[in-house]
Order: sequence, then structure tokens, then C-alpha cells
Amino acid sequence: MNTLKNCIWVTAALSALVSGGAAAANLVSNGDFDNIGSVWVNNTGLGSDDLQTRGATNIPDWTNVPGAVNEFWVAATNGYSLSAAPGNGSQYFVDLTGQANNKPYGGLEQVIATTAGAKYTLTFDLGASTEWNSSGLGAAALTASAAGASQLFTLSPSGLNQWASETLSFTATGSSTTIEFLANSAYTSRYVGLDNVSVQQVPSSSVPEIDPASAASGLTLLLGGLAILCGRRVVRPDRRTV
Repeated sequence: MNTLKNCIWVTAALSALVSGGAAAANLVSNGDFDNIGSVWVNNTGLGSDDLQTRGATNIPDWTNVPGAVNEFWVAATNGYSLSAAPGNGSQYFVDLTGQANNKPYGGLEQVIATTAGAKYTLTFDLGASTEWNSSGLGAAALTASAAGASQLFTLSPSGLNQWASETLSFTATGSSTTIEFLANSAYTSRYVGLDNVSVQQVPSSSVPEIDPASAASGLTLLLGGLAILCGRRVVRPDRRTV
């Protein structure tokens, strides 16, 4: 009986470990630019909500960078031959150049909760298209910033709807941090796509970093073996003689 109880306890503990081995939570709200509250409007007639066009609405959970209010919020069905980045569940995304491509280009920012001294990784997808971009100064270009860290990212496309995953590491200096994306007006881009924004805390260096998928796979195999072992230990043949 004790063997059975121990097997049940160990199996339950390992199951909880497998289910809890997921990646760290995304600290960004509405990182896929979903139409929360159904506020999006097609004020261009081309499947986009342009901030420089009458009747525009702001993207939920995001704020326009002061002096750079020139982006537009694009839906899945649009007249630009563009679509959201892979992995986007909302099918909405942002173009930081705006409908008219007027300079200065647009920018978005958001304040997230952080811990001073902790390290974080900001990831996002940068979009470009051969219909709206080219190489050199015609590339899609934006600067991502957070807690004093800042980097220019560019993408010269080779196709009509191309996305590239980008990463910026930073160390928080307080209990809150502003993350910012600003299209670079030194470029002549006609499209600077932004999608799938995420910020995750980097695990402490004192704890070995384990890939969640590999850990879950290994623990699942271990659970299977444990179940077989428990079955063999508990169900024994009756060796009593008649």
C-alpha cells in the first residue's frame, strides 16, 4: 500500500512540474494588436485604421509616441497585399509609416511592470514588403528602446510579405519600464510592420536555464516509465500454493 501511495505522490508531483514548465509570462499587453473592445474602424476604406485620417481610434493598451503619431492599424483583409506575422492570433498588425507615409513616421510605446536590476528580453517581428520597401534607405527601419537600451533594426525584403523576428535585451532600472518602437524617418520606407511584441524576464543566472519543451518531453517519458514501474510493484502474482 505504501508503494502505491508513493507512486501516486511522485507521479502527481512530476505531472505538476511538466505542466508548470512553460515559458515565462509575456509582460506586454496586447502584443499582437488585437481589436480589443471592437474599436477598430476602417477609416481608409482599405482595411486599416489610420491615425491621420478622420475617425481614427487608438490601439488598445498602446500609446502613441509624442510627436510621432503617424501609424496605422491594419486588419487581415486589406488592400496592401500584407498580412500579420506568423503566430499572430489576432490577424491585426501595425504599419509605423501611416497611410500617407508622411514624416516623421509613427511610434508606439507601453509601460510594463518590471523589477529593478532584473534582466529582460524584448522580442518583436519587423515587417517589410518588396511592394513598399527596397534595399538601403528604402528598407523597413525602426528603433526599439527600453530602460536605456536602444537599437536600430532594418529589413530589406525579398518578398511581398516578409517578417523577421528581432530581439533587444535590457536591464530594468525600476518597478516599471517603457518599451518603445519608433520608425526611423531617415529612411524612405513606405512600410514598417510591427507585430508579436513580447517581453519576458530572463531566469536568474543562479538557476540553470532549461528549455521548457525539452524538459516537458523528458519528464513525460519519465512519467510513462514510472507508471509502468508502479504497476509492476503493486500488481504481483499470487504465489500461494493451493
